[in-house]
Amino acid sequence: MRKFNCFKTCFSLVLFVVLSAANVPAETMVESSVESRLYLAFQVQESDLQSWLPEPWRVSSLPAGPSKGSNLTVIFVQALLCENPEGKPSPSGGMARYVVLTVPAKHAQTGEESVFVVRVYTTDSDRIPGHYKNATKADMHREFSLKVENMEPGSGSDNWEMKEATGGTIKVHFAYKRSAMNRAKWERKIRSAVDPNLSYIYRVDQTAELLKSVNVGVDQLQSYEFQSTVPGLSKILNDRAKLVSVTEIPCYVLQVSQP
Repeated sequence: MRKFNCFKTCFSLVLFVVLSAANVPAETMVESSVESRLYLAFQVQESDLQSWLPEPWRVSSLPAGPSKGSNLTVIFVQALLCENPEGKPSPSGGMARYVVLTVPAKHAQTGEESVFVVRVYTTDSDRIPGHYKNATKADMHREFSLKVENMEPGSGSDNWEMKEATGGTIKVHFAYKRSAMNRAKWERKIRSAVDPNLSYIYRVDQTAELLKSVNVGVDQLQSYEFQSTVPGLSKILNDRAKLVSVTEIPCYVLQVSQP
């Protein structure tokens, strides 16, 4: 009888695991990458952003953290390594550069929160129109430097210039005093503004350096200049756009899957 009870318990446990696994949505691995990133979080006129989102999604400013109140993030991406699900390098060798614009949003009916990729500019011709169906070709130039001595944190500078097909540009130049790094792991669903049903799950392990945050009173910037002349963006990223935070991410390890 004891053996029968043991068998029954084990069988029940196996059945529970199998049924639980069956209820977990399947995911398809898309790619993995190692990157460095720069995040500029802005607070801009909400009505100007709403036209970029599909119905019934609504612009929703970030509710907490160093970027609280921001509703548009301009992300500068330097890919260092990109591999497919089989672990083979991407055709570009993983050395592409991107400028990505994202908007946080909330579903008006369900209350679900997500982040929408509204525009992508890339140096990689193989990534057009890309995962989010909205990537266009652009030329980019970056100069990055660090100055350190002994155990001092030192200083750095980061300069990006992007030029897209119509001749419009996005430029950011700044210098900063280095500060302590922090490490974070997070998971988030990222959607396409072209097709809200097209989404990807990001699993990230990053090391970041907060250089500026209006909310927490951090300002390591020694100089800062930002300019956008891209048609359709200069109306939004103008003198009225409020810079909320600047985050330098020297190590951004990403796994992308599709639900």
